[in-house]
Amino acid sequence: MFTDLKARANADANIKRLGRTCCVEFGLKAGDRPFHVIVRDGQLLEVLEGPFKMRSSAFQIEASDAAWSEFMTPRPAPGFHDIFAMSATGNAKIEGDMTALLTHLGFYKALLQTLRREN
Repeated sequence: MFTDLKARANADANIKRLGRTCCVEFGLKAGDRPFHVIVRDGQLLEVLEGPFKMRSSAFQIEASDAAWSEFMTPRPAPGFHDIFAMSATGNAKIEGDMTALLTHLGFYKALLQTLRREN
């Protein structure tokens, strides 16, 4: 589900600019499949698919496969257009260090929105 996130993000100069001071490891979860994302200075170094044992992350964004699929459509339905909208409607769960998330929120939103682009 997130397999091409690294290639899409690293090809986008705006994402690199937004994340130029961002160094973090965070988790994404689609259904029961965990992913671990490593960011250094706005560049995605790795997007690893789990399962993981003892893998530390600043925060995690978790949603069902169906919710992520709707989020990734070019024109998502209301409530699926944003990670916080998904959380507010009960379609996603955001846990962990909210300061780490909110400090670079524009970067994370732009990063995940790259998954909406058509190839």
